[in-house]
Amino acid sequence: MTHRRQPTRNRSGWTSNVLNELSELFVAFAAQTQRPVLDIGAAYGVATLPALAAGATVYANDADPSHLATLAAATPTPHLPRLHLLPGRFPHDLHLPPASLDAVHASNVLHFLPGDELARGLALARHWLAPGGRLFIQAATPYQQPFQAFVPTFEARLAAGHPWPGWVPAVRAISQHKKLGQIPPALHLLDEQTLSRLVLAHGFTIERCWTYRRRDLPRSMHLDGREGVGLVATSL
Repeated sequence: MTHRRQPTRNRSGWTSNVLNELSELFVAFAAQTQRPVLDIGAAYGVATLPALAAGATVYANDADPSHLATLAAATPTPHLPRLHLLPGRFPHDLHLPPASLDAVHASNVLHFLPGDELARGLALARHWLAPGGRLFIQAATPYQQPFQAFVPTFEARLAAGHPWPGWVPAVRAISQHKKLGQIPPALHLLDEQTLSRLVLAHGFTIERCWTYRRRDLPRSMHLDGREGVGLVATSL
């Protein structure tokens, strides 16, 4: 498959036609589920469509309803009964029954949330997941080329115990990288320590948390191989 990146219509980054490493794990788990799974920030369906093909029932959420319309149009007719569209901004606009899901997938979403919304989102994910359900997260770290000037500030905040060391209210104040025109003005860069602390505090056990250079990242964003953080956790 030829790798293509496509900007989102609401300027929340871009999406790919190739599954990243974290989303691959989500799709493999979704193939084994009995309850529905939730794909937060589904965009055009890079993870939703393979999860449907694997047999899962998928709630696909996105802040831009036009993304979901494109996703629905791309869904093969036999899979449509298992696709449920949930337009709205996570976490405030999503309402699901407790213990109704077997998996929650949030790839390249949480780094757009300020700390209070991030904490609320994790609390809701825990509420929605059945015992033994899985949480799959991928987010941007400070260790990307556009943000390298921010790394010393981030690491000093982290060492000082700042609750949100990667919160950048004005990204243009730390970088003029050409890719920043496709993202919101504020960004919450995350790392293993911060993400693990939050997830543990919200009633999960962590299976794995690691940094890596995801395969769909533009070369202009490369820095030292820690550009993305991934996490897989289990709901208690």
